[in-house]
Amino acid sequence: MGVTRFVLSALLISVSGCAATKPATDFTYQDVPAEQIADRIFLADAIAEVERCEPPFSDVQIVRPNFVSPPLPVDGGCGGKARADAGPEYVDAVTRITALHDTVVREWNARLNSGPEVAQTRALGVMLLHCLDRAGFTQRGPGDPSLESYGIGSGDVALNNAAQRCSDDTGYGSAIAAQRVRTLKSVLGLHEAEINEITRLRALLVSCARPAESSEWGRFGLPE
Repeated sequence: MGVTRFVLSALLISVSGCAATKPATDFTYQDVPAEQIADRIFLADAIAEVERCEPPFSDVQIVRPNFVSPPLPVDGGCGGKARADAGPEYVDAVTRITALHDTVVREWNARLNSGPEVAQTRALGVMLLHCLDRAGFTQRGPGDPSLESYGIGSGDVALNNAAQRCSDDTGYGSAIAAQRVRTLKSVLGLHEAEINEITRLRALLVSCARPAESSEWGRFGLPE
């Protein structure tokens, strides 16, 4: 089912404790580049600016699989004292953003683990594994052939480098990224109202930015 196209309108927000700022520019979320979803929908860049950390929500920053370098941590090292010092309005805003992010990711993973998507992922994986076979890397573990049973991600530098070359040469990486973008945006389409509200929080977040007072920042996360 196609995703309903809609425009996210930004409004001017005045909040006590944080200065009022100009509204964000309107944009259509379907046109957001995959690598900018974390920033433009979940406001990861604004959170990083306020809390002086790496941008959070890296799990929705979709790029081609990288078998050579490990991915960034999802939390970006944000949270703790830096978040609390930004004020209760800011903390409440990030709580709302995080809750939406967690819901979207949970539903996205469920969709990726559904029958049709699993079949597509498996077919793409077979293509990658055949390339590894030709390069001299064969299955190491028990069970059906898979990235895991071949040892990809186990720390074998030569294998990981070969997997990266095969991913690039066969189009595996591009196809996996396209699948993830398609399924993520289909889930985002189910949360139009929430996304519309979240994007209006950018002005609030940015207005709470201030110079860092300490070089020590806590882990990302909120009280459960």
